[in-house]
Amino acid sequence: MKDKKIKIPKMKKVKKNMRKKITLQSLLDWNNTKISRKYLFVFLFTAVLFLIAGGVVFLQLTKGQKDVQAIDQYSSRVNDMADMAALIQTKDVQIADYLLTKKSRFVDSFEEYQAQFDELKEKIEPSLTTDEQREIFNKIVENDAKVNEMFYGEISDAVNNNQEYMAMSIRAQSSELRSYTIELVTELMDIVKKDQKKVVLQSKSSLQAGITTLSVVNIAAIILGVILLLLVSKRISISLTKVVDMTKEVANGNLRVHSIDYKGKDEIGQLADAVNQMKDNIQGILYKVASAANTLSKRSEQLTQSAVEVREGNEQIASTMEELSSGSENQANSATDLAERMNSFVQKVHHSEEDGLEIAGTSNNVLSLTNEGQVLMKSSVVQMEQIDTIVSEAVERVQGLDKQSLEISKLVSVIKDIADQTNLLSLNAAIEAARAGEHGKGFAVVAEEVRKLSDQVSASVGEITTIVNSIQNETGHVVNSLNKGYTEVKEGTAQIEETGRNFASIHNSVSEMVTKIETISKNLRNIADNTNDMNNLIEDIAAISEESAAGVEQAAASAQQTSSSMEEVSMSAAELEKLAEQLNNELKVFKL
Repeated sequence: MKDKKIKIPKMKKVKKNMRKKITLQSLLDWNNTKISRKYLFVFLFTAVLFLIAGGVVFLQLTKGQKDVQAIDQYSSRVNDMADMAALIQTKDVQIADYLLTKKSRFVDSFEEYQAQFDELKEKIEPSLTTDEQREIFNKIVENDAKVNEMFYGEISDAVNNNQEYMAMSIRAQSSELRSYTIELVTELMDIVKKDQKKVVLQSKSSLQAGITTLSVVNIAAIILGVILLLLVSKRISISLTKVVDMTKEVANGNLRVHSIDYKGKDEIGQLADAVNQMKDNIQGILYKVASAANTLSKRSEQLTQSAVEVREGNEQIASTMEELSSGSENQANSATDLAERMNSFVQKVHHSEEDGLEIAGTSNNVLSLTNEGQVLMKSSVVQMEQIDTIVSEAVERVQGLDKQSLEISKLVSVIKDIADQTNLLSLNAAIEAARAGEHGKGFAVVAEEVRKLSDQVSASVGEITTIVNSIQNETGHVVNSLNKGYTEVKEGTAQIEETGRNFASIHNSVSEMVTKIETISKNLRNIADNTNDMNNLIEDIAAISEESAAGVEQAAASAQQTSSSMEEVSMSAAELEKLAEQLNNELKVFKL
C-alpha cells in the first residue's frame, strides 16, 4: 500500500453560547434554533393558551363576584324592608297602648321607632331600581306620614279631651292604614326577591359558562400542545436517526458513507458536523496506520536476520567460557564448603555461649524470685495465723449474739402475753361499761383506747418476733459460714507452711544450677575465641577461589545473556512482522 498524505481536519472548538432573547425570527429559523428553545416554544404556546383560558375564567369570576355582591345587596334590602314592616307594626302597637294607658312614655317610644323608620327609609330609597319599586315605596312613606298626622293630631287631641269614642274611631282608621301599608311593604319585598332570583339565575348561568369555557380552552390547549410536541419530537427523531445510521456504517467499517447534510446550527447540526469530522479523522488515521504497517513489516525482516547472526557468534563464546568456568567452580566450591562448615561451627559455638549466658541470667532471676517467694511465704504464714485468730474471735462473738437473740425472743413472748391479757381486760371493761349505761360511757372510752393500745403492742410484738427470728436465722448461717471459713483457714495455713518448705528446697537446687551454668559459659567462650582465628584463614582461601570463579562465570553469563537477548530480539522481530501482517488484514475491513 502506497503512502498518501491525507490532511486530517481539526476538531472544531465548542464555544459557549451566550443566552439570547427568543425573537420571532429565531423561532421561524427552525433548524438554527436549539432543541431546548424548540421545546420552550411548545411550552410557551401551551402556556399562552392556558393564560387565555385563565383570563376568560377571570372575567367570568369577576362577573360572578359582581352578581354575588348584587345578591347580597338584594338580601340586605329585603331585611331592611322586613325591619320597616316590623317598625310599622310596632308603631301601631304604641298607638294602641297610648289610647289604653294615656301615658306619655308611649309617645316617646313612638318617636324613637319613627326615627328608626326614617333611617331605614333613607337607606332603602337609593337602592330602588325601577319605577314600580319607587311608586310602592312612596305610597308606604305617604301612609306612614298619614299615621303620624293622625297620632300627633287627632288621636292626641281626642285623648287630651277625653273623647274616647272619637279616639277609637281614629285608631280603627290608623289600623286599617297600617295593614294596607304592611301589604305594600310585603309587595315591595316580593318584587325585590324576584329580582334577586333573576340575579341568582344569571350568576349560575355565568358560572356554568365559565366552567364550559375553561374546559374547552384547556382541552384545546392540551391537544394543540401535544400535537406541537409530537411534531417537534418527530423532526428531531428523524434527524437523530440519520446520525445514528451513519455512526453504525462507520462502526461496521464503511468509511465511504456519505456525510450527513443537515442545514442548521442546532444541537443536531453540531452533532452531525462532529460525526462527519470524526469519520474524516478516522479515515486519515487509517491511511497513516496502513503506511506505517508496511514499513514496519520490512524493518522487522531485516532485524530478524541480524539477530540470527549475532546469536550464532555468542553461542561459540559461551561454549568456551563454560569450559573455563568448570575448573574454577570446583575449586571455589570446595573452599566455600569448608568455609560454610566452619562458619556453621562458629555460629553454633556462639549460640551455645549466648544460650549459656541467657540461662545464667534466667537462673539468677529464678534465684532472686525464689528468695522473694520464700520471704512472701513466711509473711503469708504469719498473716494466716492472724486470720485464724480473727475468725475464731468472730465465731465466738456471733455465737454470743445468737444467745442474746434467744433472750430477746423470750422477752418478746412475755410482752405478747401481757398484751393479750390487756386486750382481754379491756374487752371485759367494755362489757361492764355497757352494762352500766350512761354512767359507764367514760370508762368504755378508756377501755376502747386500752384495747387499741394492746392491739398496737401485739402488732409491734409480731413484727419484732419476725425480725428476731430473721436475725436468729441469719446468725445461724453466719456461724456455719465462719466455722467453715475457720476450717479452711486451718487447712490453708498448713498448706502454706508445706509450700514454704518446698520453696527452701527449690532455692538450694537453683543455687547449684547457677554455679554449673557459669562454668559451662566460660568454657564455650574459650572455644569460640580459638575457632574464630581458624575461620578467618579459611574465609581468605574461599574468597580468592570465589573471585576467580566469579570472573569466569560472569564472562560466560554475559555471553549467554547476549545470546538469549538476541534470541528474544529475533522472536520479537518475527512477532512484530506477524502483527504488521495482522494489522494490514484488519485494515482491509475498512472501505477507505
